[in-house]
Amino acid sequence: MATSTLFSFLFVLFLSISISVRGSAFSVNLIHRDSPQSPFYNPLDTLSDRIQKAVHRSINRAHHFKKISSATYSSNHNDDKIRTSLSVIGIEFVMNISLGTPPLNVFAIADTGSDLTWVQCKPCENCYKQDSPLFDPKISSTYKDVPCASGTCKRFIEDRKDICENELCQYLVQYGDGSNNSTGNLAFETLTFASTSGRSIQLPNISFGCGHNNVGESFDEKGSGLVGLGAGKLSLISQLGSKIDSKFSYCLVPSHNVSSKFTFGSNAEMIGKDVLYTQLISNPLQKTFYYLTLEGISVNENRVPFRSNSSSAKDMTEGFREDNYILIDSGTTYTFLPEQMYAEIESEVKKAINIEPITGPKDFNLCYSFDRSMKFPEVIVHFTDADIKLDMRNYFVHGAPGIVCLSFFPSESSYIYGNVAQINFLIEYALEEKKVFFKPTDCTKQD
Repeated sequence: MATSTLFSFLFVLFLSISISVRGSAFSVNLIHRDSPQSPFYNPLDTLSDRIQKAVHRSINRAHHFKKISSATYSSNHNDDKIRTSLSVIGIEFVMNISLGTPPLNVFAIADTGSDLTWVQCKPCENCYKQDSPLFDPKISSTYKDVPCASGTCKRFIEDRKDICENELCQYLVQYGDGSNNSTGNLAFETLTFASTSGRSIQLPNISFGCGHNNVGESFDEKGSGLVGLGAGKLSLISQLGSKIDSKFSYCLVPSHNVSSKFTFGSNAEMIGKDVLYTQLISNPLQKTFYYLTLEGISVNENRVPFRSNSSSAKDMTEGFREDNYILIDSGTTYTFLPEQMYAEIESEVKKAINIEPITGPKDFNLCYSFDRSMKFPEVIVHFTDADIKLDMRNYFVHGAPGIVCLSFFPSESSYIYGNVAQINFLIEYALEEKKVFFKPTDCTKQD
């Protein structure tokens, strides 16, 4: 799942919403944080500034995933609230939702590495500065606090006790080392999405956190909360469940100036011989995250097998060996691989390109002066039963004007398949089937 960049929010998915409905599905537009449409857009940032900030966000997120993925969301904590420790949030995309009746427009991070959806609420006893109005539960006719005695409270906390305040169910979410957190009432409310046809889609009785204490020097005043898209019980995906066939998908575009698509529910386009799928792996001790089995990566004809940094894999629980797997994460920009595996891939890429590398921007390991005549190698990511052929833009990025850099990084412990590697693929998560589907797609042409 902290440093001062903590609530610089990770895949997150900051969504400005326009929704189309296909049966049980509805789609929203994902706006990249660096898009002029995003509230986080800084017109003074250069390309180099944006790339460097993305590197820092990704590295910061990767550093914390290892600790967080081994933490349990269980009854073993001794505080008095529903508690979970989540990923460092990195703003990569944003979601614009409406909350309550009458609806209040709320900008919130959408994060596949977090579960609970929460916003800042009045009265805000200890909150970070927020540009937009705070949500006032007293004004909404559809707001309902969750009683401690309710099945919802008991189900979310499992065997935990003493999570009450004035007989109301409480929550606490912590990010990274816990210096950034949100706490308040667990409640039910109506989420509303505005469709492109002018219709509104209402999702009643969604459990969310009404945050009255939200602290952390890195919380950003332009954001007002978070939409949790992880796999845990508290996530929006899990709550919608059969209403969306326990499925969601997204299609990420290569340009920050064009919206990507995020779809709740089945996607009829996931058919054809070019659709591949691999098994979705769950960690029983940390159900938030989505794991895949990475068997290796090929550079031209040379296949580099997955090699964990650990000489003996650590069993987190029976049947789950954490360092055998890689997180697929929309909230991390770049891809992080075991150090030895990364070194071999870098060596193979150097041999394939066969021109002298240059010293690139800080933190990048392999960079070149870009020339349109350059020949890039064929790179294939080998998940179990799914060989994903990458375009050059999935593994090289413009590190600065006239410079391209490898977008893979070495990591001591956290292995992440980032969102650059996912560009121009329609990717569907089928949670009941425990599969992730990939379809090569021009995401700029998604309806």
